[in-house]
Formats: sequence, C-alpha cells, structure tokens
Amino acid sequence: MARVLIVDDLPDSLLASRAALAGAGHECVLAPGGDWALHHLASGEYDVVVLDPAMPLHDGWPVLTAARSVPVVVMSAAPVHPDGVAAVLPKPCPAADLVEAVAAALAGSRPG
Repeated sequence: MARVLIVDDLPDSLLASRAALAGAGHECVLAPGGDWALHHLASGEYDVVVLDPAMPLHDGWPVLTAARSVPVVVMSAAPVHPDGVAAVLPKPCPAADLVEAVAAALAGSRPG
C-alpha cells in the first residue's frame, strides 16, 4: 500500500505503530529521533509520516517542516496542534485510530 516513516523516540511506540500499520499492509520505516527522520526523508520517498514532534533529544519539529511534501499524522502525549498536518492523535492511541488517520491522510481527507 503505502510507505510510512514513523518517527518517535520511544521504542514501544515505534513498534506498536509499525505493528498496526504493517498489519494494514503498509511498508514502515522507523526513525528513533528527528535526526534519523531527516536522514530518511532526504534519502527516500514516503507517502505519509507519523510523527511525535515532542521528543526530548533530536526534536521532531524540523521533521514537520522537512516533510511538507507528504501528509503528516502527528501523535503526541502533549497537546499540540501544528498547522498543515493531516491529523493530530493523542498518544497513546488505539491502533485502529492510527490506521484510519493514515488511510485518511493518504486519501487527502481528515479521519472521523
């Protein structure tokens, strides 16, 4: 289906997001921080980015700017509402909600 870049500093969140999205047929690439994500965005093509922008080390906010050419689904425990993203999900969120948000982002609509 789609190639998804998942950016999060928490290994459990990375793995849970990958399990949900791979289960829906997506190819997932994991980035454990903003620096990794910027490297992946520069060297590969992605259909959607799932991003926790509030990471303590390797902040994810530059990733949001770098990923403007693809839809971004933000997942965060902090109350964030960045402009220009496809969806904002609370963290943790049910796997089905993440899959729905990614599908909506790929279709160019908002979930729900």
